[in-house]
Amino acid sequence: MNQETKITRLLELFKKLRGILASEDDKNWIRGIEAIIFDLSSQEAIVGNEDEVVRYVEYTYKGMCRGNGSFSDFYIWRDDFEERVSENEKLNNLKEKIWREFDR
Repeated sequence: MNQETKITRLLELFKKLRGILASEDDKNWIRGIEAIIFDLSSQEAIVGNEDEVVRYVEYTYKGMCRGNGSFSDFYIWRDDFEERVSENEKLNNLKEKIWREFDR
């Protein structure tokens, strides 16, 4: 897969993640995700620098997910247990897709 395709796929995944965070009224992690979306959307910065953009975005996302209290600890709360499990499964599947995309 070429880097342009990877950028397009990552942009799509991070926009979905932003949608989840917005629907959960998150005010913290959404800022990092929006910065990543900006970096993936900035055509002037991307052209000719695709590898660098992907590395930078991966570095940024990894930084968000390191350690206790990081984005890796973010979860969706619902009073209904089954709904909570379902929503967090969707979130975790999306996070896994993002990591797999970086590994391609």
